[in-house]
Amino acid sequence: MQRLTLLQRLIVAMSIVALVAICASAVFLYFRFQASNDAFREETLSTFAEDLRRGLSAGSQTSDSYAKSTKARIRELRGQYVVLGQDGLIIDSSGLPQPLIPFIKNRTQYFELPSHAGQKALFGISMPTPSSGPVEAIQIAFPKAHVVFDSVLEEFVRDIAWIWIPFVLILLATNILVVGLTLRPLRTAAHEAAQIGPSSIATRLTESGMPDDVLTLIRSINAALDRLQGGFLSLERFAGQLAHELRTPLAIAKTRLSLSKDPVARTVEQDFEDIERVITQLIDRVRVRTLHYEATDVVDLGGVATDVARYLAPMIVGAGRNIELKIENGPVLVSGARDFLFRALRNLVENALHHSPENGVITLTVFNVGISVADQGRGFTKVRLGEGGQDPEKTDREDGLGLGLSIVGETMEAHDGRLVLSNLSSGGAVATMTF
Repeated sequence: MQRLTLLQRLIVAMSIVALVAICASAVFLYFRFQASNDAFREETLSTFAEDLRRGLSAGSQTSDSYAKSTKARIRELRGQYVVLGQDGLIIDSSGLPQPLIPFIKNRTQYFELPSHAGQKALFGISMPTPSSGPVEAIQIAFPKAHVVFDSVLEEFVRDIAWIWIPFVLILLATNILVVGLTLRPLRTAAHEAAQIGPSSIATRLTESGMPDDVLTLIRSINAALDRLQGGFLSLERFAGQLAHELRTPLAIAKTRLSLSKDPVARTVEQDFEDIERVITQLIDRVRVRTLHYEATDVVDLGGVATDVARYLAPMIVGAGRNIELKIENGPVLVSGARDFLFRALRNLVENALHHSPENGVITLTVFNVGISVADQGRGFTKVRLGEGGQDPEKTDREDGLGLGLSIVGETMEAHDGRLVLSNLSSGGAVATMTF
């Protein structure tokens, strides 16, 4: 399962925070304005009840007209009212046969009546009158969801509250953009680090323009790369010293054997040559891990093939085999380390020599994207061909040591190329270095 990047994790985290903020704000606004709405309802009911009480408590024509106006407003807003006398009986109402709720003397009550028989739910007030006149209490109720009480909340939701959601989304997008710009130095450093390999061990991460906290990390990585480069160089020096220390006594032993006329000496000489070849391959295996070249290092594959053929020709002819060189379409130029490509091609030719029959022909072909080495031996095993020759632990052939092709494969990977193995239909193996 692919893990999220740091930027993706921050985006997910900020999105969750924004969602929680929107939900929490919505809940807060709902309860806050519900409370304000209830307070507004109660204040409106108290105002209507007080206006009606004033109109009923005075006996002048003006006050009576004021009371009628208040009742008309209540009916216009689809409300209901009941005026109770001192004996608890209804003096006046909007057509109700009984009080809205049982009256409790000297106590103001706010109440809710559920909807029933086609009647909407009501929110009302039962308010006693402080005077000693014929009116003891006034009860007024309006539909609970009436526009008079909900207009302020609805206007807020319609004109103001909806702005909160796009505002939070815009803020989230802005934060994501800012975080992306902030993490750009880390992405730059990650891209540079991904380009560092055995062929570019001298490359370091850019320190200029980095923030101080990121710069600390960059410098630590560069220091680690310095230590790794030192280890690579030490390993390369060790490989060179080992080659010198081993090859010198082997050369002396071979020289002494060459003076002997004993047929066994020839067999021992061949054994020494095999040992020398294995040592060379082991050293090459170490050196290929420190392979380094610049983009300006250009190699002519035709020249490398010519040098390898010339270098190994005496050995091939002396072993009773033949070598053939074909160069198609003129010079073939690639970026790479010439010495390492020389060793890789030499390993392929030596591998072909080791598996070629008596009087067999080893053919080097240079074409527009690489070099191929073909022999007339038994070819590669089906298992090796099925794996594409990429497993360094597998042997080159049925009786091989498994080092030569491993060195070539790693060399080609360092050159952004690959080693392709195949068998000829007429018999024999083909190893192709493709760039």
